[in-house]
Amino acid sequence: MTARMLRRVLAAALTLVLGAALAACSSSGPSYLERLGSAVKDAVLAPEPKPARERSRAELEEIESAVIAVSFGGRRALLVPLADNGGHLDYRDGAGRAVRLFGGAVSSTEGLGRDLAAVRFAVDDPLAHPRPLAAWPARVFREYQFRERNGPQYGITLSCGFHTLARETIEIVERSYDVVRVSEVCANQRREVVNTHWVEPETGFVWRSEQWLGPVLGPVTVEIIRPYTG
Repeated sequence: MTARMLRRVLAAALTLVLGAALAACSSSGPSYLERLGSAVKDAVLAPEPKPARERSRAELEEIESAVIAVSFGGRRALLVPLADNGGHLDYRDGAGRAVRLFGGAVSSTEGLGRDLAAVRFAVDDPLAHPRPLAAWPARVFREYQFRERNGPQYGITLSCGFHTLARETIEIVERSYDVVRVSEVCANQRREVVNTHWVEPETGFVWRSEQWLGPVLGPVTVEIIRPYTG
């Protein structure tokens, strides 16, 4: 990234913080995206055609916003949140592609093809509603809803069981975290998928995860570089 591009990202991130403060004062009026306008489009470090240089922790700490890394289809992008819709954080790039997180779970995607339209989470689902790892239930049900282009939505309900694998230390952009790796096996009569989560055991916060996006899209990896604090 050139110095000029980095300045644009920092300016957009600062605008985002100011927009969030305004949003806290009023529930009416223009949306986040309408308020931020064109600056929002520059708030995303979009994947580059050539392999991009890895950003240092010091560079990323200059962005006064939450930051996540999303790896999908062999490409990796650094994103900042553009909206908070009742806890669903909207991370979007300038091309209109979006990944939304609810807690530590991907709750929808947009612009990736046969998108994940929504996920219906149980009230005790620890990915959507974080809690200490010791309080995670053995199993939850989760309904994934998808949209076909020019077609109706359809749903896939899976029963998901959690299996603690090992304590590990992972590194995310020059910072280490002591976590527990948890395998999540989700299945119904027609399919079985496996998600993996690296969880802070005391809080249930998911620092890294590999999650299923549906029967067509490949899995996505999400890493939290700077957590969202509202």
